[in-house]
Amino acid sequence: MTLRRYLKLLTLGTLLLGPMSLLAATPTNPAPAAALLRTALLVGDVERSLAFYQLLGFEVESDTQNARNPVTTPFPLNAPSTAVRLVILASRSGRGGKLGLVAFSAPVPPAIRPESAFVGRGDPVLVFDVSDAVALHARLVAAGAKVVESPLVYKSRQTDANGRQMEGRVFHAFDPDGVLIELLEAPKPVSTP
Repeated sequence: MTLRRYLKLLTLGTLLLGPMSLLAATPTNPAPAAALLRTALLVGDVERSLAFYQLLGFEVESDTQNARNPVTTPFPLNAPSTAVRLVILASRSGRGGKLGLVAFSAPVPPAIRPESAFVGRGDPVLVFDVSDAVALHARLVAAGAKVVESPLVYKSRQTDANGRQMEGRVFHAFDPDGVLIELLEAPKPVSTP
C-alpha cells in the first residue's frame, strides 16, 4: 500500500469515525474527570418551586440575586433578561446532590416546551431517594402537586441477611415547571404478617 493510499484511507476513516473518536478515551489520553456539582433548573417562580422542593426535604443553602447584562453574558438564554436569582438547595439528610433554582426576570423568558403530561427525549428526570414513598405521596397530593400515580411496589433481586425478599416503592410527580420527578424508596425486607 502506498503512503498516499494509506493517508487517503486514514482521512476517510477520520471523517467517518471522527465524532465517535471523541468518545473513546485511551489509557495514554484519559478523559479529564468531571464531578456534577448540582442540577440547575430554570424556573418561572422561585417561591413556588422552593415550596415544592421543601416538601421533598430540601432547604435553602444560599440565595443570591444579581443584575445581568444580556449582551455580555454568554449564558444562552432566549430572553434579554436583566436580573437573575439563584437559590441553591441541599437535602436536610445531608446526602445526595444539590439543586439550583434559577429564575431570570425583567423580562421572564418564555417556556421552550409546552406543558405536558408526558416526557420525551431531552427532558430531564430527577430521581430522589425517599425514606417513605407512601407518606410523601400523601403530602404531595395534599399540597396540590401534579402526582402521576400512587406508589407502586417493585420487587428487588436482593435479599436481606436472613434471606428475605426485598421490595421498594416508587411514584412520579411533576414539579411546578413540568420537570418529571421520580421518588424512589429503596428496597427493604418484606415484613411477614
